[in-house]
Amino acid sequence: MARPILALLLLVQASATGAEAAEMLPELPIEEQLAQLVEHDAPLLSAVEGSPDCEIGCILPSEAAKLAFDAGEGEARAGRFLLDINGGGQSISGSLEQLFFVSSRQDYARFGTLTIAIAPDALFNLLRRARVCKARDFTPGRINVKGCRQDANFDLNMFTMIQRLGGRRIAVDGEAKLQWIDARTGLPRPEANKRGEHEAGYYQVWVRVDDADQVIFVYDE
Repeated sequence: MARPILALLLLVQASATGAEAAEMLPELPIEEQLAQLVEHDAPLLSAVEGSPDCEIGCILPSEAAKLAFDAGEGEARAGRFLLDINGGGQSISGSLEQLFFVSSRQDYARFGTLTIAIAPDALFNLLRRARVCKARDFTPGRINVKGCRQDANFDLNMFTMIQRLGGRRIAVDGEAKLQWIDARTGLPRPEANKRGEHEAGYYQVWVRVDDADQVIFVYDE
């Protein structure tokens, strides 16, 4: 499942695509925006139906967003969440702790993105489990043999995370909730002075991982 991956540093640099989308798209009611998310999850539908990892039921990013927004701020909804990792980053803001993030879309500020917020210790153990795969052509153009192994020798940083997790499909056991982000770009369009704050911002949908055992690698071989 090789997919292009874009490393994004959360809360450090505004997302250009998010800003452009915010200017181009009309502000729709939240219910209509949630309904439009389902189409983006089409590639995951077959995985939900056919994967043993989803026998107990898997929640797609669009469904996670609806659950979180329906629950409202301060509430959470538990389940097993399925996503393809298309983006990631690392927090350097003390208000968000020293967390690492992987997300279902490259543009983490895009409405409907499911963000998995991972504690450093959990990420270290998760990356130890991630298989490192390399391919070698024995007969050019005819035979391609792929070998995979586990590798415990790495530095814990955003770039290693993207290298090892980018493009993978994972299932995550946890709770989806709304997380307020102070930022001037994002969808829905950031609103000013939330709860008396002076910065504009928007909600992301988070599932927090404090234990690597919460994450299952869903392989498509």
